[in-house]
Amino acid sequence: MKRKVLVVDDNPKNLQVVAALLAENNYQVEVAISGQAALMWLNQTKFDTILLDVMMPDMDGFETCEQIRQDKSNDNIPIIFLTARQDIESITHGFKVGGVDYLTKPFNHDELLARLATHIELKEAREKMTNLNQWLEKEVDDKTKALRLSNKALEEANAELRKLDRAKSDFLKAISHEIRTPLNGICGSLTLLKDYSEEDYFKEVVTLLDASVTNLEKYSYVALQIANLQIKGDEYLGLQKVDLSSLAKNCFTDFERQNTGSHLKISFVSECDESPVMADIKHIQEVIVALLNSSLIFTKKGYITMRITESSESFFLKIEDSGCLFSGKEVSHYFDSLNNQNYQFERNNAIELHLATIIVQLHKGKITFENNTSGQGTITTLEIPKLILSNTTAIS
Repeated sequence: MKRKVLVVDDNPKNLQVVAALLAENNYQVEVAISGQAALMWLNQTKFDTILLDVMMPDMDGFETCEQIRQDKSNDNIPIIFLTARQDIESITHGFKVGGVDYLTKPFNHDELLARLATHIELKEAREKMTNLNQWLEKEVDDKTKALRLSNKALEEANAELRKLDRAKSDFLKAISHEIRTPLNGICGSLTLLKDYSEEDYFKEVVTLLDASVTNLEKYSYVALQIANLQIKGDEYLGLQKVDLSSLAKNCFTDFERQNTGSHLKISFVSECDESPVMADIKHIQEVIVALLNSSLIFTKKGYITMRITESSESFFLKIEDSGCLFSGKEVSHYFDSLNNQNYQFERNNAIELHLATIIVQLHKGKITFENNTSGQGTITTLEIPKLILSNTTAIS
């Protein structure tokens, strides 16, 4: 599309020369012989640039330029003065009233064409930038509105999820309490039944009932702990400075005593002189016992080794065993007490591992399971951040 140029000059010969030059170079040209005529053109048409003579009767070029600039819609139209006046005062005044360039007569044709093309390109670039900024502002405004709506919906969804989570935790807590009450009566009755008969069949049934009730009581306790931790978070923990190695050694000693006479080689190794961490003693003990029991359930013979190691930022409690391997490539489901996959794999004490995971995460640590690279047994790793040593004595 041809660029439109308005040429303003009271000399018809000058108009003819300039108009012919511009037309030959693919410009659409309109002419005006006075300032008033130029203003009338601008009320009808938008031009890409204006070539404006200075010395005209009635309204000279400077006044015409001022009148053009009073209309804000003409702000972006470049006005180039084309005049015989060469004094510094005239040139300076031309820029003050709104001109963007100044060419003196007689002018060089190539120079005029070059300057004209440059100012039109600058005008178009400014318009593109303005349009782009307006588009960006609209996009930002639209995205901001959409984001506010999304955030509002997300907040409402999160509030509903928190409400459901509290309801779930309250339900688990209530159920756990309700289960434990009759369990106490059942446990007492079973204790009496154990001495009631000498018959092997009867003893076998009582033993089976006792094991089932014990498991139910254990799961009831674990469910109650999960509910409390989910409701109260780390507020439920009694954190204090603890020596992880000493705490683990105590748990391991009890574990070793309980498994005296088994076909297992049970050993404990600490590679750390001190292992201070911030921990809730009772809950970390529950984690260690749960992880040891997980290894014990699936290690009928061979070895179970607990090892304490460290990095620059954490202490690691590693339990290595010679038991069965984890099935499949994905073992994350072992952390989820409600995942149906847990009933399809050989290793399954998921609810206790789920509780252990919650406890460790509240301690800013993590638990990982992996198969031993030797192809035999597994490695369970408990990682807890180090505590910077102070003069306070660690509790073991």
